[in-house]
Amino acid sequence: MVEAVSKAVAGTLYNFKKRSESLFPWCVAEETNTLSFPWRVAGCQFYPAGEYLRFVRVPENVPVGGEVLQVEVHPRRNLTLQPVDKAEDARFFTVQAVNSNVVSVLLARPLEALVDSENPQNVLKFRLVCDYNDDEDTQISSYLSVTVYVEDINDHAPEFVDAPYHVTVDELTPTGLTIFRGIHAVDRDKPNTPNSDVQYTIVSGNEEGKFGLESSHRAALDRGSPPRNSTTTITVVVLDNDDLSPKFARDTYRTQVTEFYPLTGERIHQELKFNPPILAFDQDLALDVPVRYDIIAGNERHLFTLDAQNGSLFLEREIDLDKEKNLPGNTFVLQIQASQVDNPLKTGVARVEIEVLDLNDNLPEFEVDLYNISIVENLPNGFSVLQVIATDKDQGDNGEFNYQLNDPSQAFIIDSRTGWLTVRDQGMLDREKQASLTMTVLAKEKVPSVVAARSNNHSNGDSSSVTVEVTLLDANDNNPMFIPSNLYEFKIKSDAKIGDVVGKVTAIDPDLGRNGMVLYDLQRTSNFSSGVSPLPFAVEAQSGQIVVIDTPLIEGRHALFIEASDQPANPSERRFSLAVVTIEVIHTTVAAHHHTEPDFIGAPYEFWVGANVAIGTSVGQIRVTDAVDKNHIIYDMLHSYHDGVPFAVEERSGTITVVEEMDKFKRVLYDFEAVVTNGQDLTLVTNVTIHVVDLENDKEVVSKKSGTTLEFRVHENLSGALVGQLLGHNNTTDPNRWKLLHFIIANQQDVADKFAISQDGSIYTQQGLDREEQDVYRLTIIAQNDRGITRGDDLYQVKIQVEDENDNAPLFDHDSYEGQIKENSHSNTDVILKHPIKASDRDTGENAVFSYSLHGDGSDIFAIDQTGRVYFKRGTNHSLDRENKALYTLTIVAQDRGNLSSEAKLTIHVEDINDNAPTFTQLIVLHDKDVEIAENGTNGFLNLKNATGSDVYNISNNYNNQNNKKHTLPLIMIPENISLGTAILKMVAVDNDLGKNSKVTYAMVSEFQLPSNAHTTNKLQMSRNYFMVNPSSGELSVVKPLPSESEFHLNITATDDEGLFDSITLRIFVKDVNDHTPSFKKSWYNFDLFEGHYYQHPLGKIEATDEDYGDNAKIKYSILKTDDTTPFPFTIGPLDGVLQVTGEVDREKHDAYKFSVQAIDNGPITNRKQATVDVEIHILDVNDNAPVFYGHEEILEIAHRRGEGEAFLNSDTTSLPVYYSAVVENSPIGTFVSKILANDSDFTGNGNGLLLFDIPRQLNPDSSDLFTIDSKEGIITTIGKLDYEKQQAHNITIVASDLGKPSLSSTAILTVSVIDIADETETIARPMFAHRYYEVEVEENSAVPVPLLILNVTETYRGINLKFSIEEGNDSKMFEVDPNNGTLYLVSSPDREKKSRLEVKVKAESVKKGRALPVMLYPVHPDRFADLAPNEVKIIVHVKDVNDNPPRFPSNGRPIVAAIPTTANYGYQILRLQAYDKDEGLNADIRYQIMGRIDDESHKFTIDPVTGQVRSIVSFARDAGRVYGFDVKATDKQGADDGKSSIANVFVYVLDEEKQVIMVMGSKPTTIERNMKNITSALYNATGLDVRIRKLEPHTERDFDEGTATDLYLYAVDPLMNAIVDMDTLQHVFSAKQSDIKHQLERYRVLDITNTASSVVKSRSQRYLLSSLEVGVVVLGCVVFIGALAAAICVGCVRRGKQKRHLQGKSYQSQMGFTITNPQATLSGGSKSHLFSSSYLDGMGCGDTTDTYVDMHSNKSLNYNHVPHNTYHTRHQHDVNCSRHHHNRRRSAIGTKTHVSRSTSNIPGHLEASMTSLHSSGKDSGIADGLRHDHGRCICGHSTSHSSGDSSNYEDSLKSINQQHSGGSSSGNHRTSSMARRSHLAPSRRRQRHNSVSGDLLQIPQTHQVPSQQQATSIVSTLVRRQSDRLSSCPIAN
Repeated sequence: MVEAVSKAVAGTLYNFKKRSESLFPWCVAEETNTLSFPWRVAGCQFYPAGEYLRFVRVPENVPVGGEVLQVEVHPRRNLTLQPVDKAEDARFFTVQAVNSNVVSVLLARPLEALVDSENPQNVLKFRLVCDYNDDEDTQISSYLSVTVYVEDINDHAPEFVDAPYHVTVDELTPTGLTIFRGIHAVDRDKPNTPNSDVQYTIVSGNEEGKFGLESSHRAALDRGSPPRNSTTTITVVVLDNDDLSPKFARDTYRTQVTEFYPLTGERIHQELKFNPPILAFDQDLALDVPVRYDIIAGNERHLFTLDAQNGSLFLEREIDLDKEKNLPGNTFVLQIQASQVDNPLKTGVARVEIEVLDLNDNLPEFEVDLYNISIVENLPNGFSVLQVIATDKDQGDNGEFNYQLNDPSQAFIIDSRTGWLTVRDQGMLDREKQASLTMTVLAKEKVPSVVAARSNNHSNGDSSSVTVEVTLLDANDNNPMFIPSNLYEFKIKSDAKIGDVVGKVTAIDPDLGRNGMVLYDLQRTSNFSSGVSPLPFAVEAQSGQIVVIDTPLIEGRHALFIEASDQPANPSERRFSLAVVTIEVIHTTVAAHHHTEPDFIGAPYEFWVGANVAIGTSVGQIRVTDAVDKNHIIYDMLHSYHDGVPFAVEERSGTITVVEEMDKFKRVLYDFEAVVTNGQDLTLVTNVTIHVVDLENDKEVVSKKSGTTLEFRVHENLSGALVGQLLGHNNTTDPNRWKLLHFIIANQQDVADKFAISQDGSIYTQQGLDREEQDVYRLTIIAQNDRGITRGDDLYQVKIQVEDENDNAPLFDHDSYEGQIKENSHSNTDVILKHPIKASDRDTGENAVFSYSLHGDGSDIFAIDQTGRVYFKRGTNHSLDRENKALYTLTIVAQDRGNLSSEAKLTIHVEDINDNAPTFTQLIVLHDKDVEIAENGTNGFLNLKNATGSDVYNISNNYNNQNNKKHTLPLIMIPENISLGTAILKMVAVDNDLGKNSKVTYAMVSEFQLPSNAHTTNKLQMSRNYFMVNPSSGELSVVKPLPSESEFHLNITATDDEGLFDSITLRIFVKDVNDHTPSFKKSWYNFDLFEGHYYQHPLGKIEATDEDYGDNAKIKYSILKTDDTTPFPFTIGPLDGVLQVTGEVDREKHDAYKFSVQAIDNGPITNRKQATVDVEIHILDVNDNAPVFYGHEEILEIAHRRGEGEAFLNSDTTSLPVYYSAVVENSPIGTFVSKILANDSDFTGNGNGLLLFDIPRQLNPDSSDLFTIDSKEGIITTIGKLDYEKQQAHNITIVASDLGKPSLSSTAILTVSVIDIADETETIARPMFAHRYYEVEVEENSAVPVPLLILNVTETYRGINLKFSIEEGNDSKMFEVDPNNGTLYLVSSPDREKKSRLEVKVKAESVKKGRALPVMLYPVHPDRFADLAPNEVKIIVHVKDVNDNPPRFPSNGRPIVAAIPTTANYGYQILRLQAYDKDEGLNADIRYQIMGRIDDESHKFTIDPVTGQVRSIVSFARDAGRVYGFDVKATDKQGADDGKSSIANVFVYVLDEEKQVIMVMGSKPTTIERNMKNITSALYNATGLDVRIRKLEPHTERDFDEGTATDLYLYAVDPLMNAIVDMDTLQHVFSAKQSDIKHQLERYRVLDITNTASSVVKSRSQRYLLSSLEVGVVVLGCVVFIGALAAAICVGCVRRGKQKRHLQGKSYQSQMGFTITNPQATLSGGSKSHLFSSSYLDGMGCGDTTDTYVDMHSNKSLNYNHVPHNTYHTRHQHDVNCSRHHHNRRRSAIGTKTHVSRSTSNIPGHLEASMTSLHSSGKDSGIADGLRHDHGRCICGHSTSHSSGDSSNYEDSLKSINQQHSGGSSSGNHRTSSMARRSHLAPSRRRQRHNSVSGDLLQIPQTHQVPSQQQATSIVSTLVRRQSDRLSSCPIAN
């Protein structure tokens, strides 16, 4: 072999035969020429011996200090590590001795940056050099070349570029269209390797499979091991198409509205509230086309309007439910429509139900306005006379009411339910006492009414009333009554003639009409004996006069019985009374004498009276003769009884009457003296005796004395019974006398057929008496002798009491009665009767006692008590069930104790109550909806019957008897694609109750789903409203898409109004429809396969799912090839989807295969669904190709034979590439020698195709120190000196190795002709700290000390004790470092607002040991180490913000003032508030809000919470001159509750549009707009006022081209007072400073400064010339003005002279109606401040008001001490450049005579009031704290303003002025008053107030001590006047 090589390189190569073994140890020549070179070890040697090159693979993530390899080398003295190709390579490693024989190579630098870069470096080469000196002082070196292949580790996840992604696609985009190609991710791992090879897939958000990737997409996934991934978001915005109609959020909207009261008839436009509100939306959500709302049905009466834009429903007219008679369910039903504005044909419909709630707005109304009835008097108790009827138009409880009776007489009662009016006290029904009764019946509401009380028809708001007038009709219940008594005595002369009047009797009857008409008749009883001559007297029937009818008259006493009778229409009802008239016929002479002598008639007198007579009974009469003038006399009775007497005499008639109860007195005999006198010359006296007779002691013994009433008793119905006897049997006094008498019953006509009297005075009944007809008889019996002459003592009054017998049965008031009772009533429940059951018995006492009883149907369960109450007596075994029996008919029997009875009919209605639950009876299956019945019900509860051959199934009645009422119905099958809203079933339930109790409402209680995957477990799950039940019809509808192969259990109830229900359980099975396409589990599939030969090798499983079920879900797989790759080694299982490979796979031929897999389901042949998915198979490389050299000059074939046991080579010859090159000697080191080219067809990414070149040292011992090769590029350069003289050529063996496992290599030879060589070395410096840069975060205001971190040093310096110190710097004082362990502390609490970044350097003078603290490390740029020594470290401390600063307004606590015109309306932007916060981030994110109350006017404004823009939300057209104040709160942290806040006061002045200051500038509006800040600054410098521009517009009033001049509308703020300057004042300021203003604004050309009014005048004057008449008028006006001015001056001079004369001590009257006594007094309190700054007023000549202003704001009393003027002003010295300074000087020159001025009178009222604004929220907002010395200063810097009080807000401040009360004063002559007008008063009211200023003064409270008499002797009044008032001395006013 050596020879062959020698021939090939003849003349060039030197003979290396001796070295052939060392060069090619694996090549062996012929056996005879075998070379053997023993290796002699001398000096330092690497082991194993002979190894020249070591290849090491290390991962890139080897930590610094990690071991790379171990090398056995010995003996050694100096072991160094030297670079081979690049000096940097060796710096990555270091050597550390393990022991004397072994060293370890460690990693000194991280390797990640080498591999993971755009130009990766995978190979590092260095060599270990070992030097050893032998005994001969010869240095022997050994080398070991080490090639380190740095393996890329998959330590970086892919990163998406420009993520996240946004894609826009139309919703109608067809399937398969590519919508986005911009997804890209990069992996910072080594390029072109699996670790950086990015593949994509969709990982989430595509559950519905709507998107796919063309190949591999879109979560980035590398192919490293393990793979790393990252995700991003692709937002696919689907552009909507207008393909759907609008849809309402709900199908039905319901609301309630209360009916209206009172009804006004006006249009109301009331919005109806719905929850949720009516809302329709375009289902094309992205388009969101506006919809228009309309009412399309149900609004025929136009009661409602629907807002077309927002769907708000309004009620336009008032609703009175009482008029809505035909409104079903009190509910209006509207159908509303939402249509697209751009396409009205696309509509959606919803139902709106408005239920009208009844309001108790109707009082019960009676059927008539007045009840006027007439009833007969004396009706019995319980008699019903009238039923009042009222009705209430309201509904339910609102229509319920009770009747109440207001009867002053208490004669009647009323049934509260029926309204029947019944007699309560018959004694009150006496017409003679009261002819009519008036009462009020109230219908009282049970529920309070909203109707206001009205006096004309009801007593209060909850009731109405009606008046009932009852007129009592007369009944003939009174007998005629003679007056004064029924005993008359007359005297007549015996010679009287026929026709002479004897006397007159008079009887009265209180009855009416014929019942009260009295006729007289002379009674001739049958008791008179026939032998008695007829009486010579007669009585006139109508007049009662007794006349003589026969003469001559017989002397003596004659008795006449005169009967007085009434004349009723029914003669049987006639009543009588009898008068006994005694006529004494006297001789003529006696009569003449009698009439001449005044005397008593019949004296002395003796009378008898019963002991039990009533008060008013007449006892007798005292009479006198006709000689006495009866018109002028008085009767009297005298007695001596101290305990009184029961009798009295009527002083005019002489009638004696009972006046007190007789039983109060015990006497039986009374003696009186009767006295008759005329008061002058006549007095008559006689005796009167009255006997009191007690008839109860002996009823049968009759006294002979007349006047006594005898009482007897007799039972009724007895004929011939003895009633009583006038003469007692034991009375023996003159018995013969009675035999000469006979008795006559005088009132025979009344009792002739009932009573008779015998000769002995016994009274008998002639027939049976009827007590019920008449219970008392009164008889007048006369005893006569045979001559018929009767005396007064022979007259008897007899009372016969008829005693009752039980001869009458009880009688009912009505023949029949009706009542009602609710079913299921409890025992003892009353039956409510229409009329109360009442019976009466005409008998009395025990005979009238009776009892009720019930008989007939239901008498066993109903009972009646003795009050007529009917009640239910059984409630357990015999319950009332209306459904079984609704009506009971009974008989009521009333029976007394004598068994007399009567009957009445009782009908009882059983009222329905809701005691029956609804019961399901039918199930109707709608087959036209593809509904099937799969199986019958279970448990025997359902008996399916096809009732009529249709689809109606009856539910078995057998089930209804079950206790567990839960029906189980058959399994009902429906397809999953049934249309939404389709009714599939209808349930029918019935309720046996009546009316509303039988109304059934259907509802679904629960809906459970048995999903398709849970059939084996039967575990029900709650589902989400797939079905809906119509509450009224019971129809079951589908409302959501149904999941297939799922079973639903629906629990449906039928409920009545009170909650009774029946339930039914439906089982519905959803049949699957093949409506789903198979879906692959991945959007694409990717497999890796190593190249090689396979047979049915499984790669993986491609799996698809089908959401259908059964056969529809069975999937078959197949491969769809996308190219013509042949052969195609892949197959897929048609059923399981397993992908397999069979055959040869060579990556070098095909590195990837791409194809599609199709999945098709097994649905119906006409409706099969299919899907495809992309599959990529990446062929992974296997190291099966050795490197191949190319570009060589020739190929050397080397023959060899295998040695024993060798199997390395596969052939007998080896091809050896040979390269040639030449180098000049003494060439510098690094001289290019040659480049070796090689290639490996394997994949480079995994190292199999990555080549490394090397020069083996053992094969090149002579050239190992002369040449080196770049292991990657193959470039050979020199590394040593080449000496041609020593060696002319060098043969270099080059090995190209790949990095596969195992590694494959090839060898080539380079022959180099000698040229020059060079060498170099390099030193490396090492830092001391492990990290030389830190960044740390710490919160501000942290408690110190804070340990920040422990500084660690590198391994090299550990274990050595060194000292740490801080280098001096700007922030070094805030830190300390532990000098021993390097712990760094923060010792001063940081404040981020002062400094947010701290920096410190720490220096280490020794190595320390320590532990690391958690710090934040940031990627460090090398530039940050530029100023660091190796022993230094830099620490940056970032101070984190803490919310420790509240927002601050730039106004520094002063109120913020703005102005708006009266034309400002909604949305007018007033100003923008900007607060600042020293914090950052969220802590400085400020939100604004207006802090308002209900009673203030902050609601007129609104503020943007983010920008702070204040806008108006109302109109201010009528608010000119008003000031509005409110507080604005700024809160950081976005307005959070825990945020810090501050408050600013804002005052908005409403400027009058009629009074504006306009500055005309001769510049364009655009120019002015750009320079507005400069203009306002110039105006401030000129005037001292904060002048602001409210508006600018082009000037049109002058002869300028349009747009060349500008009008500026100005207003100003006094910077001292912080108040708006009055427009008139501002105009005068500008006029006074006009020259300065024009000078300041010269560049802008100030043309004019005017106000609104003057501008109008000017514009007119410019256009029109004055006429001669106008000129004359002007001249005349001037003359008049001059005259008036002269007169005013004269008057002023005169008045001034008077003032001087009275200056000391005498008060004078001011112009405004108040006095100032001491003008020199210094005012120090009690007055309001000036509006304008003092400097400004000084400049205008209004006087320096500093003193006044300061004093007015001090809290001291009025001070009248005579203090020198210049001394008083020492507190307020102004700058010499200030106008106030000069004014003070002028005042000093003037003297002290002008100390007190009434300058406050020129302050505008509303602006004055604005000073109170300084009081607003002074404490809350920090304004009070913020008012320091820099606030309220003069222009020169001296303060003139003072702090304010504590008023809560602006409006309160204004009100507080008027609410102040005058303080007390110790002296009546000292009082301070102030008047201010309210700015919010109406203009008319303000004018009225200022027309009379003396009548509206407000007293300022004096909380201070009042000055003494010596200090002040006058009243100082400060007046604040309106804007137009000015002082004549002030130039502003002029």
